[in-house]
Amino acid sequence: MKYIHWLLFTALCGLFLFMFLDSLAYLFPYHEQQNLFLFSHAYLDTFLSTPGKLGEYLANFIVQFFYLPYTGKIIFAFILSLLYLFPVLCCKQLTGKHDPLHLAILLPLFLFVQFESLGFEISWATSLFCCFFLLFLLSLLPKKIFYITLLPFFLLTSFALGWIYPTIAILICVITLLSALFFSRFGKNKKIYTGGSILCLGIYAAGTFYLFVYSYNMRERLLLEAEGHLKKQEWEQVLDCTRKYRGENQLNDYFRNMALYHTGRMPYDLLNYSQSYGINSLFLPWTGDAQQSRYGHYIYEQLGYLNEAQRWAFESLVVNGETAPNLTNLIRYNIANGRPEVALRFIRILKQSLFYRKQAEEYEKIAYTGQIRGLKALPHAENKKARFSNIQNLGPELIYICDRDSSNQMAFEYLMSYLILSNRQKQFVENLPRIQAFSYPGMPPLYQEILNRYQQDQQ
Repeated sequence: MKYIHWLLFTALCGLFLFMFLDSLAYLFPYHEQQNLFLFSHAYLDTFLSTPGKLGEYLANFIVQFFYLPYTGKIIFAFILSLLYLFPVLCCKQLTGKHDPLHLAILLPLFLFVQFESLGFEISWATSLFCCFFLLFLLSLLPKKIFYITLLPFFLLTSFALGWIYPTIAILICVITLLSALFFSRFGKNKKIYTGGSILCLGIYAAGTFYLFVYSYNMRERLLLEAEGHLKKQEWEQVLDCTRKYRGENQLNDYFRNMALYHTGRMPYDLLNYSQSYGINSLFLPWTGDAQQSRYGHYIYEQLGYLNEAQRWAFESLVVNGETAPNLTNLIRYNIANGRPEVALRFIRILKQSLFYRKQAEEYEKIAYTGQIRGLKALPHAENKKARFSNIQNLGPELIYICDRDSSNQMAFEYLMSYLILSNRQKQFVENLPRIQAFSYPGMPPLYQEILNRYQQDQQ
């Protein structure tokens, strides 16, 4: 029993790392995409100027390593495990005893379960880590000095991190100390002492397993994985994730329809899938929803309607701040639209990061070329008046794109799908001749069926 706390620490590291590499691996790219750590004085000043924000600064520093496949997961597993080890070592320093109930292990297990939620803040773990680490260092001092320094410790950490974190840290340490002192009387009976420890650990493990399984959100995982495959243009995998999704979700329909087009199945299999949101399954109408602002640009980028894609990216920048996806999209769109000076403004910000610096430097080299691989802006007519996009209805935009670029097959298939889902047979038939610009092996059965139905209704 002498080294059981070290064995438990090692076991916790292994458990967290295993789950992070397997069941929870999809969450790390998500968190990394929500924050961007910048090596600049201005970035640091935004945290120092507001009390209680230093924990968020440290959290963003840690989160940037989530960019790497394994490094970030190892670091975070180690941090969570230290939230158990530090109070145990403090208890040993102050009392010379160990808590047989291992109550300190409940905090990292709780945070581990909470990590399943997309709303989990990494700063919770990093702020608590700072508090426990400082308490451990103070426990190395003589006991009298340790108790004297508790008040300055609380005041300083409350100012830097927020009062809740030192409060929790001190409370966990006090509970651990009291438990160690109270149950030390049973230490003479090794069977009771060992049995009690094993029983408590068994209860903690069973409770954590139950809460983990109960809280696990497979639908969130599928959506995040679908978006990850979408960014890599792995369309079969996107279709596979959206097919596994159970229930109705507009974002799921939105991803699936893009995958249907890119796999060549939209004119054939559109109605083989539930289009629960009608025409809104094809795009995301602007509603001011902060969550949806991250996703609206995808369809317009693929359609070549880069002005609208840029508007969505800028809205996301306003809502979510300077994240790597927002800055990268704004750089790409402004270069493709011939606005190099605007692109350079965002490039200078991205160059202050660790893992996106090289990418920013590559964009800087091509800023004035107007060429971005995979992007093709819609042809612009100088003699035409300014046109404002319809942010609530995709139909007029699709007609406009088809008129400006008759070779845009995606715009054509989306227009046909839009007219099908809105039950506009007459407009569907009027726009069907656009199909002659494309090399289909034959009239898609879905299109032929709607054409035949319309002709029968006219007779």
